[in-house]
Amino acid sequence: MFINRADELEMLDERWDSDRGEYLVIYGRRRVGKSHLLSHWSRRDKKGIFYEATSGTASDNLADISREIAEFTGRADHAAQPFTSWRAVFAAFEEIIASEQIYLILDEFQFIARGDREIGSLINRLVQKFADNPNFFFVISGSDVSFFADEIMGYGATSYGRRTGSLELQPFRFKHAREFVPGFSVEDQIRSYSVFGGMPYYLVDVAGHGSLEEAIYREVLIPGAKLREEPKFLLSQESKIRDSDAYFSTLRAIANGKTTPNEISQHIQKENKSVRNFIDALIEIGLVERRYPVTHVTGKKFHLGIKDPFLRFWFEFVAPFESRLVDREKAKAHLEKTIMPGLDKFVSVPGFEEVCRQWTETHFDNVGSIGSWWGSIRETEGGERRNKAYEVDVAGIDASGIPVVLGSCKWTSSSHPGAELKKLKTVRSHLEAPDAHLLFFSRNRVDDSIEVAASDSPNIRIVSVSEL
Repeated sequence: MFINRADELEMLDERWDSDRGEYLVIYGRRRVGKSHLLSHWSRRDKKGIFYEATSGTASDNLADISREIAEFTGRADHAAQPFTSWRAVFAAFEEIIASEQIYLILDEFQFIARGDREIGSLINRLVQKFADNPNFFFVISGSDVSFFADEIMGYGATSYGRRTGSLELQPFRFKHAREFVPGFSVEDQIRSYSVFGGMPYYLVDVAGHGSLEEAIYREVLIPGAKLREEPKFLLSQESKIRDSDAYFSTLRAIANGKTTPNEISQHIQKENKSVRNFIDALIEIGLVERRYPVTHVTGKKFHLGIKDPFLRFWFEFVAPFESRLVDREKAKAHLEKTIMPGLDKFVSVPGFEEVCRQWTETHFDNVGSIGSWWGSIRETEGGERRNKAYEVDVAGIDASGIPVVLGSCKWTSSSHPGAELKKLKTVRSHLEAPDAHLLFFSRNRVDDSIEVAASDSPNIRIVSVSEL
């Protein structure tokens, strides 16, 4: 199954057709689909060598790449007598490039680099030699995000400044993630996205189980399930993470509502400086994010959150209940008694809100940045002036920082309360954005006052789940 990635495929095609040599760096989280993308692209009427490195010894990778070169060139001697160094491999690359246009793709490149300190210099020499040769199309890719950020993309990297392009592959947004479960209702597509996120590896088998409930049971809960130990595996594969237990505890603390470094430090009983280092590393590899009010995206006014939906689900419903999941019978009971009754509450924040933000971005061209907003507004109450806390689920600003959209999201079985209309109008006035559109995203009906307001004003709109 191959879904979307139209922009990424177009980028690769444009670089393939360019009139110069190309050196591209493609990286991203494990399971996001880098190898699948490159494999799919390379099979479309092109010639070359696609090699996926392994975590074995250097000699293992050299033997494997020798076989790939032998198969491509028809020279059996390369397989019979494998190359003994990457210098020799790159010399073979030079011979091939000199005669025809091919692609050279080294996937999971971090495993090669760890076994040969000279590899950066070899890349530099290859790129310099063939910089003006359109036959040269060289791609390195991998899943160790911190390695690529520091050792490949970083200022101190040996090959810094040599690449002609780079791409950090991102998980699918809801628009395309729902294509993995076309037979589900829109509501269950939203639930599925809230549980499994936009990672192709997580989504690819969900539809085959017939229902979201069965997919959770078989993909996540039962002993030996594909995703049962996924968060632990993710942490074990990142080179920057040394003390995986401390990082695991940091993630669990954030999932449990500890949203500042100080709260996390107290919760896991680690020094504040260490915790900040943990957080920075988790942000770099894409598992955690700092969330700011969309109108103030710098400073100390932020909350920490788990970025990946599946990790949020796992820490909510799996990690605290490991003792319940020792066999299939207990896993089924946990699913029926705990997960399914609590699933819609879990979906409402932030899964449904994120789907609503994505919809807003695509329907309002003037939205330059989108997120949420929170803050205090000074009001008179009972004859006294006091600060009252407000939070807005969807807030979009234009390129000048002026709010143009404010939205309220309700994933509940009850109607969207009329108080939300008053709240959005209050925040709109406070932010001095009188022309901002007010949106009400509702799984069910909305209060009559919102219906009346929407009929009277073109700047107020009700968005049903089916429209998403």
